[in-house]
Amino acid sequence: MDKIIPVDIVISCYNVEKIIEKCLNSLLLQSYPNDKYHCYFVNDFSSDKTGDILNKYSGHNNITIIHHDKNRGLSATRNTGAAIGDAELVAFLDGDMTVKNDWVESFIPYFNKTVVGVMGDNTPPSDIILNPIEKYYFGEKRGARQFGDGDRISFQYMLYGNAMIKRSILSETGFFDENIIQYGGEDTDLSAKIWNKYRGGFVFSKKSNAVHLPRG
Repeated sequence: MDKIIPVDIVISCYNVEKIIEKCLNSLLLQSYPNDKYHCYFVNDFSSDKTGDILNKYSGHNNITIIHHDKNRGLSATRNTGAAIGDAELVAFLDGDMTVKNDWVESFIPYFNKTVVGVMGDNTPPSDIILNPIEKYYFGEKRGARQFGDGDRISFQYMLYGNAMIKRSILSETGFFDENIIQYGGEDTDLSAKIWNKYRGGFVFSKKSNAVHLPRG
């Protein structure tokens, strides 16, 4: 590991009671130094036991639990977590995902003066049989998967379910638009705003995968 850069990780959580603990534990086991990353789990007024499960981990030094008092949507959930921290890099991860122990550090080498954001892939669990829709969703030619590791990608491919970005860029261009509630729209909107000022600044990482767990 060449350089230890502080990282804030924002995990959006909504009705993920069956899998949030796996997400939590995968982040607690990161090989990145504990004092150099902090996790912000934001519970968006879940109607299941997600909040209760999160509260059990509130005593960890590098975990902060935030509960919304009403359901505000994915954009607001990510914004809540990102606004609290102050680390140089901000990572976003969905609460129904788990990561390997080198996940945080896997992003770092891609950043330089011209790279402002890095997106990792999401893959299915190895022990499930995919239905036709899932086969399409996880298809090797869908979205950024058509590109190679370290390739520059256009704004329409840059999503934030598993990604890391420079905080200075978010501060300059603005965070997620909380008026957008359609699936994926908030990601494209933010990426387009960043692209307008930092064209060519997004990179795809095939070394920063997250496993997308079924909620059922």
